[in-house]
Amino acid sequence: MKLLQSIGFIIKYLLIGLGIAALFIVFLPEKFSKQQNSSEQTENQPQLTQKASIEAPSGLKASYADMLAETTPSVVSIKVRSKVFSLDSGACAELEARPPDTNACAVLSDGSGVIIDGQGHIVTNAHVLDKAATVIVELKNGAQLKANIVGGDIESDIALLKVDAETPQFLPLPENDQSRVGDLVFAIGTPSLGFHQTVTQGIISAKFFTRVAHYIQTDAALRPGNSGGALVNANGELIGITSLSTLSNQGEKLYQSYAVSANNVRHIVEQIKKHGQVHRGWLGLSGDMTINLNSISYELGLTAEQRQELQNRIYQLPFGKGVVVTAVAAQGPAEQAGLKPLDIITEVNNKPIYNAVDLTSAIWNLEPGAEVTVNYMRDGTEHSQTITLGQRGQASQ
Repeated sequence: MKLLQSIGFIIKYLLIGLGIAALFIVFLPEKFSKQQNSSEQTENQPQLTQKASIEAPSGLKASYADMLAETTPSVVSIKVRSKVFSLDSGACAELEARPPDTNACAVLSDGSGVIIDGQGHIVTNAHVLDKAATVIVELKNGAQLKANIVGGDIESDIALLKVDAETPQFLPLPENDQSRVGDLVFAIGTPSLGFHQTVTQGIISAKFFTRVAHYIQTDAALRPGNSGGALVNANGELIGITSLSTLSNQGEKLYQSYAVSANNVRHIVEQIKKHGQVHRGWLGLSGDMTINLNSISYELGLTAEQRQELQNRIYQLPFGKGVVVTAVAAQGPAEQAGLKPLDIITEVNNKPIYNAVDLTSAIWNLEPGAEVTVNYMRDGTEHSQTITLGQRGQASQ
């Protein structure tokens, strides 16, 4: 009898439990379906190994050693020695430590260079060869070669050397610049701190034009001695010739890492091979941005009426567009073509002009004698004039 009571008690609570479970299934079906699907996916999905979990995302490389092994032999170290100067000369006065027990000195300097073809041509920075009498190039394998200076360009800080040897490993200068801000880059050179050749990595931080060339700014670390070295992309292609500049900030030197765009270097090298230097075209005028109305008025001494007239002309243009001619060189190309102060240049060879840098950039790679088409506004009317460039001297455009 007691046994039957115990069995009935168990069956009673078992039925209550099943009833509660049925209620959950009826009112919360999605919860149970998700758990079931999750279980099925776990059973069907292959287990990840530890190796798979740490694989690099598609497109990224764990190492660039193979690329650099092919690239770095094209970058050389450069040792420069000047002629002997009298100890009381200005050249010796620049030395931080003068040689003892002598009445003469020689200036020593070093840098880096890039072999650009198989005929022994090497590009470096012009300042590396300052006062050079003897130039020795050291290859990565330790071989040393005497180099001759073909020529140089102080404005772009680019120079060309030639060694009397075949150079099968080289980095050719490209015709075009395909680099972009954010691209991964590597700087290769020999810092003048007793190091052998080094490689640093970074990205392109900015790109800009100034003076006579396009520049690439990078956060890849450069040190004194890296000047004239290579800036290459992730494929090992040459995109720039590195140059380290310094600024003084409260007595401290602040180093800034730049590279002259390699396609600009190609143009400069072609000029040096042809002339021994670079011949640059010249418009023969100076100008200021249209938005700098106050400085233009002050520079030209405009009356209130003249200022208002100029302002009215500027208002006819899109905001910020155009350079106001503030001076024209006597007998220069611009004057001979009929341009005058207060003309507003808006385009050169169909390139919009917004500032003086744009004006220089539009003709930076053109030689004297080349013709350019200049569009400008005068008295509210648009004009177009062909100008034959002269020889660039000390003028800015």
